[in-house]
Amino acid sequence: MKILVVDDNPRRYQRLVERLTPALLERADLHIVTNAMDARDRLQSTLYDLMLLDILLPLRAETEPEQRHSQELLREVLEGDLNRPKYLVGLSASAQALDSVAPFFEEHLWAIIAYNDASDEWLSQVENCARYATATTVNAGTPEYRTDIAVVCALPDPELRAVLALPWQWSAARPIDDLLFVHEGRFQTASNEVRVCAAAATRMGMVSAALISSKLIELLRPRFIVMVGICAGVKAKTGIGDVIVADPSWDYQSGKRVRERDSATFAISPHHIAAPAIVRARFDQLRADRSVMTSISETWSNPPTQPPKLLCGPLASGSAVLADGESVNQIKTQHRDLLGIEMEAYGLYSAAAFASRPQPRAIAIKSVCDFADADKDDSAQRFAAYMSAQVMRTFFERYFDELRDS
Repeated sequence: MKILVVDDNPRRYQRLVERLTPALLERADLHIVTNAMDARDRLQSTLYDLMLLDILLPLRAETEPEQRHSQELLREVLEGDLNRPKYLVGLSASAQALDSVAPFFEEHLWAIIAYNDASDEWLSQVENCARYATATTVNAGTPEYRTDIAVVCALPDPELRAVLALPWQWSAARPIDDLLFVHEGRFQTASNEVRVCAAAATRMGMVSAALISSKLIELLRPRFIVMVGICAGVKAKTGIGDVIVADPSWDYQSGKRVRERDSATFAISPHHIAAPAIVRARFDQLRADRSVMTSISETWSNPPTQPPKLLCGPLASGSAVLADGESVNQIKTQHRDLLGIEMEAYGLYSAAAFASRPQPRAIAIKSVCDFADADKDDSAQRFAAYMSAQVMRTFFERYFDELRDS
């Protein structure tokens, strides 16, 4: 909170200083100047929350007060030549001066106060303005995080079901708006009680994922927003149950259909969004611990003979379910290191990338349940959902304290 007083009679503000400091602001943040030139210098270098301006003001310390100097200063503020204070209040002991500038102040919704040396009414009015500006400045600051982790699933079953099976003290679902219900949970690390919420989208796909992610970000302000669930893998690079951390994610259907000679072709124009570097670094650490995936898969009811792998790499998003085997080969031309294909991660990453501050860190953790070919079926979906949820659990229980304020 910073206040600028522009008045050639600064002694009248002694009682105001006593009222405002230190309860509302530090004395060093209340600046008093006595002429228009000094005010310009202050307004060029500092953004003030409140400016108190004498209507009759000298241009310089040695000149006589005139209304035109105040008006010229205000014109420069309005035109953007100087930093514009958030709130502006005009003062004068001259009724004639107040009447002459009243229409101008009213036009710009600025307050105007009559100074009276025999009364404290003006002082109380200025104090109220300062208190209001202080409260507004505090409330308009960068919002704080209100939860730690928001988990987004594309399907209530098996994806959200696998998340709610984690031992994180989940509550029954509650509405956070007219349509969206979330489960709230918590778990304990060495240094923090971590607050978690989880929700499932009403439909699969990037649009639905982006909408629910944006709602969770706006209403709950999570530090991390995470998508867990299932995906199709690239057969030569992945196996059933392998867990892929999307880095980067993009919409493989983004581009332009053009005609070249006698045929129509698709000119891809992907927008890649990477996982946060610090998060990717921790997943690389987790990958280096070979016991992690073994211990997770062994707790499944029918564990595979070969434990799945934890992978970090390209995961493409699109709006269609693939089961033809050929589409994967076409998408592989967009990124030679492609690991998998799914329908939502890019929507989540986009929602986080375009969120207002404080932005969450977005992570998509998907497990391979098929290879988008003719052999595609649902038999591995529960196992894949389980693996992705358990990897998320292991990651945050191990690294949340390190990542919380980094």
